[in-house]
Amino acid sequence: MIVRNCDIDIESLNMKDVININLLQTFQDNFAESMDIASITVDRNGSPLTSPSSYTSFCIDYVHSTPIGDSRCAECHKKAGEIAVQTGKPYIYTCHAGLIDFAAPILINGHQIGTILGGQVLTKIPDEATYRKVAREIQVNEDKLVDSVKKIKITTEKNIRAAAELLYIYANSLSKIGYEELKLKNSSKLLENEVSRTNLLLEESKRANELMTQQFSILSHELKTPLNIIFSSLQLLESCYKASSLVPETGMFLKYSNIMKQNCYRLTRLINNIVDMNKIELGFSSLNLKNSNIIEVIENITLSVVEHASLKNISIVFDTDVEEKIISCDSEKIERIMLNLLSNAIKFTEAGGSVIVSICDKNDYILISVKDSGIGIPEDMLEKIFDTFTQVDGSLTRNTEGSGIGLSIVKSFTEMHGGEVTAKSQLGKGSDFIIKMPVNNIENESNTDNQEDSSLNDNEEKVNMEFSDVYL
Repeated sequence: MIVRNCDIDIESLNMKDVININLLQTFQDNFAESMDIASITVDRNGSPLTSPSSYTSFCIDYVHSTPIGDSRCAECHKKAGEIAVQTGKPYIYTCHAGLIDFAAPILINGHQIGTILGGQVLTKIPDEATYRKVAREIQVNEDKLVDSVKKIKITTEKNIRAAAELLYIYANSLSKIGYEELKLKNSSKLLENEVSRTNLLLEESKRANELMTQQFSILSHELKTPLNIIFSSLQLLESCYKASSLVPETGMFLKYSNIMKQNCYRLTRLINNIVDMNKIELGFSSLNLKNSNIIEVIENITLSVVEHASLKNISIVFDTDVEEKIISCDSEKIERIMLNLLSNAIKFTEAGGSVIVSICDKNDYILISVKDSGIGIPEDMLEKIFDTFTQVDGSLTRNTEGSGIGLSIVKSFTEMHGGEVTAKSQLGKGSDFIIKMPVNNIENESNTDNQEDSSLNDNEEKVNMEFSDVYL
């Protein structure tokens, strides 16, 4: 596994990102107390990160007590820090108030993230006149300032340089250690993200494999069942023929011929559905739009299944609140939608039940309802039934046949028209599939689709094919 992009934007780093400030404060306090040298650590903008350590009364009570003195100190610290960064080493200087100070840069790969400031010492006995002048400039009491400067520690430049170097080395060592820890944390986080992403991909792959296995299982069953029926029918006819050495009687031949024909329809329907599903998924499916009387389209296809329904002792009712509604649609795909919903309704409705097809005109759209008194659909399946290869009863020993493709095609064909399909159901009380179809028209449409032109035999063929898995 490769972990990428663990680099850190150093320019955006803060001291607190790489150094434990409490640990730095403890070292700074101990160092300042033992060396009797004041110290403080600031960020790259000069803002304090630690509390002052061993600050002198000269600085705290007088120099920093006035706006002028405090401002001048800030300017000195900033300028000294800039010089220290440019040289890459501690910079020792005399501050505006006449004390010896130093600035030690804290660097990561040459980039400053902070500065250690220290000093507040002298290398020689202070000149009283010099400090009286400082007192007047920063507007503090001259005598008190002179008294306080006399208490300042006098040391050598060598000691000052050694103190500055020690603080510089320690702070930079801490920052480098902290920086490496930060990189490790980033790498670890990226690694965790990569592992999470890999696990997610594995889970998705597992789900996809399970879905594919389920789909192949369903398709295998749907293909093998009609083939077995056809093969068995042929074997029976062949056995009968061989046993009598005569052509089987007409009644028997017609019976098994119809069984084989029905299952050939079923195979053709399954293949057509798979082809349509692939076209939809690849974006190759399109509409052949014409201005058509949608009421007539739906009524004709509903009436064409009455005979199939009556063979199961199921009544078909067609109801509409408008006799004509011209909309732009693909009549063939509307027929596919209705045949699929009607075959499902009849398939899952027991003898003596009913299927009601109703149309309600809402001006800008129409509502098409296919309602049955069948076995119903569990509530947790209502959102899933429009997914490809989804079945309410997924076992291969289910009471009714089906590939789980039909409702997916219904949803796709409906949405291609700009509509939407929903389902309402109660177990044991039936289901209601509702299609909301927008009312649009093609301007300057000269040849409004005439349903009477369609071949009666062609329509019968479509019904037979769609109802091929409805066993009577």
